[in-house]
Amino acid sequence: MVTKKVNSQGPERNQQLQDKVRTVWDQLTAQYGKDSELGDRFFQEILRKYTTSRRHYHNLQHIHALLQYSERYAGHLQDREVVVFSIFYHDIIYNVLRKDNEPRSARLAERRLQALKLPPSKIEQVKIYIEATQTHAVTAAVTHLTDLQLFLDFDMSILGADWDDYELYTRQVRREYRIYPDKLYYPGRKHFLQHCLQTEHIFQTAIFREQYEAKARANLNRELAMINSI
Repeated sequence: MVTKKVNSQGPERNQQLQDKVRTVWDQLTAQYGKDSELGDRFFQEILRKYTTSRRHYHNLQHIHALLQYSERYAGHLQDREVVVFSIFYHDIIYNVLRKDNEPRSARLAERRLQALKLPPSKIEQVKIYIEATQTHAVTAAVTHLTDLQLFLDFDMSILGADWDDYELYTRQVRREYRIYPDKLYYPGRKHFLQHCLQTEHIFQTAIFREQYEAKARANLNRELAMINSI
């Protein structure tokens, strides 16, 4: 599971990554309207948002990783289109000083998808999926429950990565929150780790629990022990 930040890969690798993500976007939007210029403009916006210098984990590589999961588990998804649009937009607004990134991202997605002329029912589901990333709680308003649960598990998949990738993720997130001193950052991070460990299941689907639950708990406990030793 590769999580290295885009800016560390070099121009050629960056371009390859952008091309891969762009291919998925073009396939996704091709059926909606004939305004390819609009689709290009929205992709350029996505690209700008996910490649700013403030993004170290929640960047284009993160989007690509989730897109790979959506392809790998496509056979388990009833509406992959909703899942993939949600992947593209779920972190498009990301400001560590605010607590409303998810609803703001959902509203932006709604405006863009309306312009692309997606069916209102799909747009509403995309909004629900993106807003669900704030608490990772499911809602009765969702049409395909398993799709939402898999999407949320894709987003949390880094927790079950090999330790080297997980440890890199922790450093990348710390850099995103570098505005906060250690005495403020680590208590918040510790609370997140403890919350995850206290839940009955970190992952919502049986597929992810079987493959990643044990490793995720080992990673979280290892990081928690490191923080406690500081």
